[in-house]
Amino acid sequence: MELSPDLIDWMWARHHNEWSWYIRPFIILAFCALAWKRSLVGVVLAGVFFPLSAIVFPAPANPKPYVVEFLNAERQMLEALSLFEFGVGLALVVLFLGMLATALWKRSFIAGLCVANLGGVIKLVVSKMLWGEVGDVAILPTAITALVFNTIAVGAWWYFVKMKKVSF
Repeated sequence: MELSPDLIDWMWARHHNEWSWYIRPFIILAFCALAWKRSLVGVVLAGVFFPLSAIVFPAPANPKPYVVEFLNAERQMLEALSLFEFGVGLALVVLFLGMLATALWKRSFIAGLCVANLGGVIKLVVSKMLWGEVGDVAILPTAITALVFNTIAVGAWWYFVKMKKVSF
């Protein structure tokens, strides 16, 4: 199935809305909570929503220049990938989500926290390696994601598991 250029442009314009970047920690948190609860359907749905979150907000009227520059570099890279290279990239994302879900499914909070944070570090390293200074745009959203994710995850774990002795 091939997507029309108009659809791709529509999706890409919506990805310029930074809200789609900043809701990611909440999607990952939901994914983690569903894995902890061992909800296979929930994990799959949250995993599918993760990439779709890039298009849920309307395209900004005036996207910020650094966002445009970063996403132009990302789009050029994606368009240059062969089908095999795209498949490898997709497989790595699925592997990351699978490792995260597995760690939490097995009730290993520390392993899940490590996997989640390692994913953020890898994203930063890859962004910097692929795009140099342009990749610096990923630093703030990734740092905010890490801060929000870690604060809420540790707080929820402490409250539910340590204080309430409840398995959420």
